[in-house]
Amino acid sequence: MRPDRPSKEYSPRKSPRGNQRKKRGGNRFEPEEWRPQTDRVRTLVFQVLLAVETKDSYANLLLPPRLTRAHIAGRDAGFATELTYGTLRSQGFYDWIIDECSTRPVAALEKEVLVILRMGLHQLLNMRVPTHAAVSESVNLTKQEANEGAAGLVNGVLRQAVRLADSGELESRLDALSASRRLAIEYSHPAWIIAAYRAALSEHAKQGAQIPSDDDSLTALLAENNRAPYINLVARPGLVDREELADAVEDMGQDVAYSTLSPWGLIVSGGDPASLEEVRQARAGVEDQGSQLVAALAATYPLEGSDQNWLDLCAGPGGKAALMAALGRQRGAQLVANEISPHRAKLVEDSVQALDNVQVTQKDGTQFPLREGGYDRVLVDAPCTGLGALRRHPESRYRARNETIPDITDLQERLLNRALDVCRPGGLVIYATCSPHPAETTFLVERVLKARGDGQLQELTPVWDQLIDADAWPQGLGCADKYLQLWPHIHASDAMFAAVISKN
Repeated sequence: MRPDRPSKEYSPRKSPRGNQRKKRGGNRFEPEEWRPQTDRVRTLVFQVLLAVETKDSYANLLLPPRLTRAHIAGRDAGFATELTYGTLRSQGFYDWIIDECSTRPVAALEKEVLVILRMGLHQLLNMRVPTHAAVSESVNLTKQEANEGAAGLVNGVLRQAVRLADSGELESRLDALSASRRLAIEYSHPAWIIAAYRAALSEHAKQGAQIPSDDDSLTALLAENNRAPYINLVARPGLVDREELADAVEDMGQDVAYSTLSPWGLIVSGGDPASLEEVRQARAGVEDQGSQLVAALAATYPLEGSDQNWLDLCAGPGGKAALMAALGRQRGAQLVANEISPHRAKLVEDSVQALDNVQVTQKDGTQFPLREGGYDRVLVDAPCTGLGALRRHPESRYRARNETIPDITDLQERLLNRALDVCRPGGLVIYATCSPHPAETTFLVERVLKARGDGQLQELTPVWDQLIDADAWPQGLGCADKYLQLWPHIHASDAMFAAVISKN
């Protein structure tokens, strides 16, 4: 067995100054020297964050390809990654600081200026970039991307923030807030999400999980959402050996350890997974270890009778489908991977390209056609609020809305009902979400089963020994008898939920 190795701590440094910058598109006729020059790495980060702010883009889809096209690698890429995701994770806190230090409220600031201020604050408060460098680069970036007039505002706000932080005044102003308001600001989580987390921790403990559900546990969860997660890889069984994949990661110069939640998973300290041949060929993939556990549960939970026809009802982007199919391929099973979105269906096709037992379809999962004899296993990885993956998709916390919960749960309910419709008698439906919100998890499952009367929750504890090393999973920690709920601050995974239902 490969011993676990300590992971390297990322120590960001100021990236080297670029003397030239690439000309951008558009009708810009002024000579290049008229425009102030600034660090090209910060300019790239600014462009990504502005797209996230104004176009509802996702940083994880924009940043890696732009770094590649700009030939930014190594420590500069690490600096860009930390500046991008760190700024997003603490955005709510930085906006509060801006309001405290500016005569103009955040809502009145131009988006370009707001993004630059957030970037500057992250460098000053959380990246150990010297004050003069963070401020001067932010001012130059403002002149380059916004206007000369806003440069003074940026300079003043950042320097005032430093004075308040150094004098302790910033901490005093936080102390003056109510406990709930401070928690929301300090950890950059909307209040309704904090309330949902609190309810989820309490509900999971009521279900029998031996987890801490007090305020300290809630605070630990919020803090974990604001830490950069390690990269999780999966070696798809039958396509690549996990040890072989680990060797390839080490050859890339990264530390690697075995996953605690998946017998096919690796935890990697950093680097670009797309540079691995195994990932490019889809013999391996990037997938959270909690997601791997859910896919393994869907593929391996004991089932009597026929076990050849499987369905993933909401397969995009394809990680769970690929692992399920790889496991099923070794037993002669065929998987239909369905995804209603054409873009996400293409991602599924990319994920399963190395497998010959998968059919990708594009249908509405709520009306998925019946199959003669029904499906033996049906996975419903339902669209959700995404509250379980905020550490990987930090921008989602600012876009999710509490008022959309009824619409989301209505869709989830219809998908779970259809999954039970197309499942054969005696077959299994595995319902999963990447959210711990009770409305999307236990409450929804129990409501559907009570209304239908043809499904029964299955015990989960008997199967854990088959999937997880006992030493890696303290007895009872994080698992109720009939519900799996993972937590970032307990399991170092996304907050995946899963339940196994047998159809009567």
